[in-house]
Amino acid sequence: MDNVDGIPHYSIRGLVIWGFLDQRQFVDYLFGGPRVKTGCLVAINAEKVLSAERDAPLASLLNAAEYKYADGISIVRSIRRKYPSAMISRIAGADLWEGLMARAGQEGTPVFLIGGRPVILEHTAALLRSKWNVNLVGLQDGFFSPADQDAVFSRIRSSGAVIVTVAMGSPKQEKFMFDCRSSYPNALYMGIGGTYDVFTGHVKRAPKVWQRMGLEWLYRLCSQPSRLPRQLKLLRFVGYYLSGRL
Repeated sequence: MDNVDGIPHYSIRGLVIWGFLDQRQFVDYLFGGPRVKTGCLVAINAEKVLSAERDAPLASLLNAAEYKYADGISIVRSIRRKYPSAMISRIAGADLWEGLMARAGQEGTPVFLIGGRPVILEHTAALLRSKWNVNLVGLQDGFFSPADQDAVFSRIRSSGAVIVTVAMGSPKQEKFMFDCRSSYPNALYMGIGGTYDVFTGHVKRAPKVWQRMGLEWLYRLCSQPSRLPRQLKLLRFVGYYLSGRL
């Protein structure tokens, strides 16, 4: 276990994860100092760990991300098993994003939103402005071609965005963030999957009691039985946990 700026780091299957006590500490850290931290924020869960083991390019992207955090309860429990003294909480990506947006609204931080369907993106922007007065300096839905990517990078760079949130799903969003960062390194990039859909109410999230019990994955499975094959693949991670190969 290492320690950076007073925050412990834990290794799970070769991925180094920041051990924040809670979401508030994480947001305070990112906004601490003369300006918002730069780099890439990536949520880590068991599925992403297993995907990285099969996908070398994805593994490289995850290893290069500055801020990997425990989004899945399986990762939190694995860290506690491997490091019994660890003081770490699950930080759901959707909650962290809302925390960042609320602070960005308070600070007047320029934000650029990427991804999602046009109608969802516009709804997200309207809610962010009305709820927290977020300074949105650009919007781009997820329906652009690879040929248009450089133009999107240019728009982000010209906007002066300090936070860029990317809702494209993994690993597409990680690839976009790292490519964009090569063009414009002066921002904090966060991959957020389907968070815009949840934020706008188009997708229902598990009730708080399920979240507190660490059963959000089960709620999603019950709501979407088609996810069962994905869940069964996670048995490999269960094997890692039970055998101590973390």
